[in-house]
Amino acid sequence: MEQYNPILILRLEGPLQAWGERARWNQRDTAFMPTKSALVGLIACAMGLPRGDAAIIDLFESLTVAVRADRPGIMMTDYHTVTGIIRTADGKQRGKVGADSTVQSWRQYLQDASFLVAITADEATLSRCCEALADPVWPVCLGRKSCIPTRPVLVGITRKYASLENVMQDYPAGERADKAPVMYEIDSPENGYLRQDVPTAAPGRIYAQRRVALRPVAGR
Repeated sequence: MEQYNPILILRLEGPLQAWGERARWNQRDTAFMPTKSALVGLIACAMGLPRGDAAIIDLFESLTVAVRADRPGIMMTDYHTVTGIIRTADGKQRGKVGADSTVQSWRQYLQDASFLVAITADEATLSRCCEALADPVWPVCLGRKSCIPTRPVLVGITRKYASLENVMQDYPAGERADKAPVMYEIDSPENGYLRQDVPTAAPGRIYAQRRVALRPVAGR
């Protein structure tokens, strides 16, 4: 069997997943596919890289990803309220005791989804990613800390496929794969649509855009 360049394979499964792309303040969305920034963040978490570390942007730029929705999941919205004195992320006090201090939020999740992720990079980088996911410094999650995977995220490194396209088309489906047409998302600089999931060094977690295409898996 011919051996090709290495490709890292991940499987993302859990009761809930959340891949926010435009989440702001009390509206917390989820995209229908994992964002590249979230996938890189998952790997960075396994490596023990703190948020804001410049190495995360370097890692992002070194990886090329494709994602297939074997089970796209069912969208749900969870309604939250918090009443009383709370602390913001920067340690400041917000609110007061009483009904008029109630903070509302709406948080979207994907229920029972299953995604296949394929990643290319140079061999040394893929090996570092694989080692980190096999023995993570910090627990990994599927977008938000409350979204715990129900199986190991890491599948392994394969040399059976010539490209990310081949993986998306030919890699075996996961258990209980959707019988409807299966779609995958892959970088497509010339055409497609824009995803706002490219981290930048700008303060305030500002993201740039990349162009991707959504394509069907033949025969599925």
